Amino acid sequence: MAMTQEQSDAFLSASGELAIDVLHLTCIGLLLALLFLWSAWALADVWLGWSNEKVRHAALGRFAIRAVILLVITIWMFAS
Repeated sequence: MAMTQEQSDAFLSASGELAIDVLHLTCIGLLLALLFLWSAWALADVWLGWSNEKVRHAALGRFAIRAVILLVITIWMFAS
């Protein structure tokens, strides 16, 4: 649902002339950056556990599949 002109003017005046598109892209960028950083950190942690034989092969595979699905769904829902 698009904003009306009154809503758009109210947002611009309340935000200090920050366009809604810029704020939207900033929030989506921060979300994706946070998810990619979390995925990289978690993959490194799981990989370290797997290399020390404390994590089974199946757990490494499940984590990789879940992380990829999370990233794909997030990109599809928010960045498309």
